[in-house]
Amino acid sequence: MTYRGRWIPWIGAVALGLATSVAIAGGTAPTPGSTAPTTGVSAASGASVTAPGTKAVSLPDTAVIDSVKGAHRVFPRPGPDLPAKLRQGGYVLVFRHSITDWGQRDADVTNFEDRTTQRNLSAEGEAAARSLGQSIATLGLPIGRVLSSPMWRCRDTAQLAFGRHETSIDLFQRGSQSRAVRVDLLSTPPEKGKDLVLVTHQDVIIPIVAGLARDQLKEAEALVVKPLGNKKFEVVAQIGPEDWARLAAADKPTH
Repeated sequence: MTYRGRWIPWIGAVALGLATSVAIAGGTAPTPGSTAPTTGVSAASGASVTAPGTKAVSLPDTAVIDSVKGAHRVFPRPGPDLPAKLRQGGYVLVFRHSITDWGQRDADVTNFEDRTTQRNLSAEGEAAARSLGQSIATLGLPIGRVLSSPMWRCRDTAQLAFGRHETSIDLFQRGSQSRAVRVDLLSTPPEKGKDLVLVTHQDVIIPIVAGLARDQLKEAEALVVKPLGNKKFEVVAQIGPEDWARLAAADKPTH
């Protein structure tokens, strides 16, 4: 009985820590009784977790805790109304590169032109990139600029899906300056009537999207982001190749 009693406070403390990580991801820690920062994804109040001797900490309604990802947000899958919204422009599609060959490793990340020293797309990844590109074309989305990390797995994803791309070191490079550029890309409305496409890596997305856990955004998946200005944005959907295909089959453009 003594053994069980010693573990209860510890379990409560761990739960509290996980809950708090949802609130502060991508921002600074809130003070007791305050709300989470609004930069990135905002969280609605939901259930609460209380550890002995502490105040209750609210969990977002869309937050879950599991043994692999820890505390993270569950972003909605796309509804049937998404294509119509995207056809109006004003969104940012943030893709993680398509499926790669994990038998390869990045041996040199300074010479971006030598694909032999990088992890590249697999045959499955090439097919997935073509498929999502065909679905997006069928939906008639007004794709504007297509920016890609200089790594070949991102460049190939962009080229196979959209037939064009511009490379941007800020979609690969870490550091405060590149992080600020990425926040601006997600929070600034794109060219009027157009949707901006970014093809990048999860490691540079996770720090700026509150509640996004490692490998939650799978290869070839994207976050659909609505820029709100002033360094703020909202993730409205998480979407994969199979979702694009489903939407394309169900929703044909009217023009």
